[in-house]
Amino acid sequence: MQIHSKPSKALWFGAVLSIIVLCQTGRATLLDMTGTSILADANGTTTGPEAITVSWSVVEDPLDVYTYTYTINNPAGDVMLPGSPNPGSPEIVDSFGVTFDASAPGAAVSGPTGSLFEENVGTGGLFWFIYPVIEPGTSSGPLSFQSDDAPTFGNASATDDNPPSPWTSINGGQEVPVPMTSVPDAMSTAGPLAGVALLLAAGSRKKNSLST
Repeated sequence: MQIHSKPSKALWFGAVLSIIVLCQTGRATLLDMTGTSILADANGTTTGPEAITVSWSVVEDPLDVYTYTYTINNPAGDVMLPGSPNPGSPEIVDSFGVTFDASAPGAAVSGPTGSLFEENVGTGGLFWFIYPVIEPGTSSGPLSFQSDDAPTFGNASATDDNPPSPWTSINGGQEVPVPMTSVPDAMSTAGPLAGVALLLAAGSRKKNSLST
């Protein structure tokens, strides 16, 4: 009777091997992406002299470690908004943060680097205190960290620690790449698992027919 179980085992190993080959094929090219996102001011504006931009890149190495890098650009026309202590005076940027679960396994495996002070804020993400501050018309140095997790898009904020802190992507700005630390959607694995289940069921039916 042992011989009748071989077709089922062959189907099982064949299905698993097919999934492994598909995964390897999908990861044959290392990720190397760059772009620019426009953050919004306190009024949700993403254009004009108040619009802070973030140049970013995500680069994957052969060990599947992703390096995330951000550069904050403070436009020359950036001034304090009405209602601030000194409206119309130049507005600096002295901190920057990205939102993701930095406490999740593999989220931030190294860093962050690139500023005088930096802080891991757990489920809130990563937060840099930037010094020297970013004056209008200048940019920060690269702010980087590494993660085992591939990118998705999430919120970012560039602020001045002195009120009114007028920039945040939450108020209508564009998102930046951050590690994808959430649990995979059930539908993302439903197809392959269903295929394996069908193959195993077919093997079981064949086994039963041979046994009889």
